Amino acid sequence: MSMDLTKQTFTYEPEYLIAGTNIRITTAVKEAAADLETGAPVLLNASGKAAKVTASGGTVTTTGLYGIVADSAASGEDVVIYLTGEFFADKLALESGVTAADLEVAFRNIGIFLK
Repeated sequence: MSMDLTKQTFTYEPEYLIAGTNIRITTAVKEAAADLETGAPVLLNASGKAAKVTASGGTVTTTGLYGIVADSAASGEDVVIYLTGEFFADKLALESGVTAADLEVAFRNIGIFLK
């Protein structure tokens, strides 16, 4: 009987967006105004569709901030959005010029907490 005793290294690095279970996670479904990727912060536009949070002139608009995208969706498709819960800030899919620090207080006000 032979055994392979060489050192073997195994890794498993899933991309976790959800950071905890202390706060109940609630979701809603909205139509995507543009292509959205998992972890993207979204706001509701004038049409009530989920749109990306962007920066314009160095200012991040958080008016209408709605939640975080649960699964990627193409424009015009229904997308599941997390409305409350705890999430890892470094796993958010942020647009250029937008940082997690820009969104932290606005998210806290709607029941989303970044770690």
